[in-house]
Amino acid sequence: MEAAHGVVVGFDVGRYSHHMTAIDAHAGEVTASKPVGQDESEIRSALEPYAGTDAIAVVDQPGDLSSLLFAVAREMGLDVGFITPKAMAKGIDLYGGEAKTDRRDSFVMADLALRIPSLVHGVSARRGDAEELAALMSYDRELTDDARRAAARIHGLLLATCPALNGVFAGQRVKRRLPLALLARYGGANGLASAGKGRVRRWVGAQRGFGHRGPLFVEEVFSAIASQSVEIVSSAFYDELIKIEAASLRSALDARERVGRRVDELLASMPDARVLLSMPGLGRVTAATFIAEVGDISRFSSAAKLAAYAGLAPRVRQSGRSLNSVTKPRAGNKRLKRAWVLSAARSIDFCEESRAYYDRKRAEGRCHYSAVIALARRRINVAYAMLRDGQRFESRLG
Repeated sequence: MEAAHGVVVGFDVGRYSHHMTAIDAHAGEVTASKPVGQDESEIRSALEPYAGTDAIAVVDQPGDLSSLLFAVAREMGLDVGFITPKAMAKGIDLYGGEAKTDRRDSFVMADLALRIPSLVHGVSARRGDAEELAALMSYDRELTDDARRAAARIHGLLLATCPALNGVFAGQRVKRRLPLALLARYGGANGLASAGKGRVRRWVGAQRGFGHRGPLFVEEVFSAIASQSVEIVSSAFYDELIKIEAASLRSALDARERVGRRVDELLASMPDARVLLSMPGLGRVTAATFIAEVGDISRFSSAAKLAAYAGLAPRVRQSGRSLNSVTKPRAGNKRLKRAWVLSAARSIDFCEESRAYYDRKRAEGRCHYSAVIALARRRINVAYAMLRDGQRFESRLG
């Protein structure tokens, strides 16, 4: 964000309150410095002197903590932006001193935004559906982490009581409906053995959706239990813990399914999503991640700017005669980069153009990962042009 503003208002945001520092760009003086509650009326009162002017409100955490602040500032006619935490940390070091206070951080933020406007990144206002999509994708990531942790705890509990049974539920198998149902109902080896093979088989047979695989899996489970004759102390208590974790895992997986259905509904109603989904190798998760992280494509003046934001622009390092190289970047949006690189890797199997470009890069001597990164960078150019022009993907081969 290179535009000059008459007043820069820095907010060190917090869960319950913020601290604001306003600096007049023309006089170079601090005109206000005070705490502001996480409340609409207090935020509105603090920004009232700058309503309708060429002022900008700047934060260092453009997430949930700043959502109310951004909404009020936009309504009052102020621009909004943020400085990355990394840039803020370096800026604080430049100002010297060891003090760490909200007042000082808000001053450094405002002063940095005033002196180096290029550090300030704009925050585009998402449409309602894009905002919901971003919230859903954020929630889905949390659910994924919850499911991963619950599955890891189940594996740990099974390993502590019956390693052979843990082998039956190994890997992602524990997340399937039948294994998860058994764990949630009976717990681990002790609970299953107490219930008995016959009772467990009858219960599985009475459930819908397990089919012929149910009895076979029960046999596999009890064969693993029978292979261990030693009972570990407190294994009954472990069974209760396994039931709790299995219920948590099932809840997280069910919630992910509901989130996925809603994401599909939103993507079906969004023109940008339909354009993106026309690209080979690009599925709903990548499309949803792209829209959630990028927002309005018009906020980027070129495909190169979008590539830099996605962390796909080459990093040039040159110094005298001793250093001259082009390496992979460390900055950028890591969630967007990961989704886009995985999409590029998949497209090699579905798109002749992607395969031809990948093969050409490999022929130039690049390794697999480097060639995929180059392909992802190229696909960013294509996606940018498609979204800018509102056109679906069309192959130029054949």
